[in-house]
Amino acid sequence: YDTIPHKSPNPQISVPEMLSLVSQSLSLNAPLRPTPVQRAVSPQMADITAFGGIWGIEAKEAVFNAWDPEKPKDYDNFNPFERNFDGAMSDENGCFPGESRGYKPPNRPDASWAIMQEEAKKMEEIKKSPKYGLSGKPGCYSLKWQENLGAPP
Repeated sequence: YDTIPHKSPNPQISVPEMLSLVSQSLSLNAPLRPTPVQRAVSPQMADITAFGGIWGIEAKEAVFNAWDPEKPKDYDNFNPFERNFDGAMSDENGCFPGESRGYKPPNRPDASWAIMQEEAKKMEEIKKSPKYGLSGKPGCYSLKWQENLGAPP
């Protein structure tokens, strides 16, 4: 007992109607999305891959030689031989343990009496650099050095 009247399907659909139905089903009439804005480049840390990722005297010397004390200290521009007020040395980001955001314990090299004696000789050469004992420059340590930087890498 079917009492609901049925409409017979109209096989005659105009071309504009068909195109409208197809474009709606494919979302071709959706509004265009704005082009995404490129985010700021994230901070970089000193690249020590040439030293096997080991934060040893050779890697520190390379970072020291690249350091520009006239530019602000950041995660890539710092003196790796500089110590904070507690006497601690930085990691490969220039961060200090217990003080800086993002300190990462570095991969340290093997140590022995003979290795330490060789490093002491290298340090005597490094200390001859006019950059070695600098303080008060934009690239030197201060408690506020991370104030205008993003999160460490």
